Amino acid sequence: MELEERKEEYIYAGIPTYMGGEFIRENEINKYDVVFLGVPCDYGASYRLGAKYAPRQLREYSFWDRIYGEELYDLDHNEYLKTNDLKIADLGDVYVNPTNPAENQNAISEKTYKIAKESFPLVCGGDHSITYGSFRGFAKAMKERYPDYEIGIIHFDAHMDVEDKYLNMPKVWHGNVFRKLIEDGYLEGQNMYTIGPRGVVGREYTANKVKEIGILNVIHEIIEKNKNKKIKFYITFDIDCLDSSYIFGTGTPQCNGLTPYEADEALRNLKELDICGFDIVELNPKLDDSHSSFVTAEELLYHFLAFGYRKSN
Repeated sequence: MELEERKEEYIYAGIPTYMGGEFIRENEINKYDVVFLGVPCDYGASYRLGAKYAPRQLREYSFWDRIYGEELYDLDHNEYLKTNDLKIADLGDVYVNPTNPAENQNAISEKTYKIAKESFPLVCGGDHSITYGSFRGFAKAMKERYPDYEIGIIHFDAHMDVEDKYLNMPKVWHGNVFRKLIEDGYLEGQNMYTIGPRGVVGREYTANKVKEIGILNVIHEIIEKNKNKKIKFYITFDIDCLDSSYIFGTGTPQCNGLTPYEADEALRNLKELDICGFDIVELNPKLDDSHSSFVTAEELLYHFLAFGYRKSN
């Protein structure tokens, strides 16, 4: 008896998992190249709330995407391309207790550690405070798997996120996450590269600097600085690194930022770096009725996974 050919689902039908992947349990992680994890929280945000709804929304807007070695033509660059061939699964969401941030950071670390031990974690927040737990779990897994490697972060953001305490925010909130990672010994400051901050800041790779030298030159400089190092990188992508004219669905938008094209060029040209984990944060469906912010975000993730990601051995 012949099996009935599986029909493609419409975007509004079916159960939304990331890129239509299998919904899995932890004991199945090692069967997949990329494992998606949602972290639905926004108690670490100091401004407009709603990022906790992002994982579910991003899943919906990823539902048409697949990455299985297709041969495609790139109209933007006038070249033929072949995508990666990836098995992608969805582990669901971290259980979040809104009144216990420390417990949640431990839960995020535990989940990300389990993924990073056997696969590539793709984490969707949530506000940017979730990167503390996610990177901590990722770094633990990398140190166990590759004890002679350093661990670094490439940080796309409109803000530095190295502030201190603020009002009644949790110990780790979205404005101090990288300060805390460095202070608590999980990240060496010289292994952090921030792209996109703007306003009155003292960092080298501000959005204006990107405009001046070009995003590919920024990426090339990071590659050059690390070409003789044994280092595993984690990308954290705050959607507000993009200019506020492109992204309405974020809690702390800022003008004079990167264009989607610049961000896309950056993410698609990272293959020379050993990228082993990724999070995307600060998406907020409550602030963008069109949800075009999620269309843009998913396009960037798709292009990174399809063209900018190189599997580790």
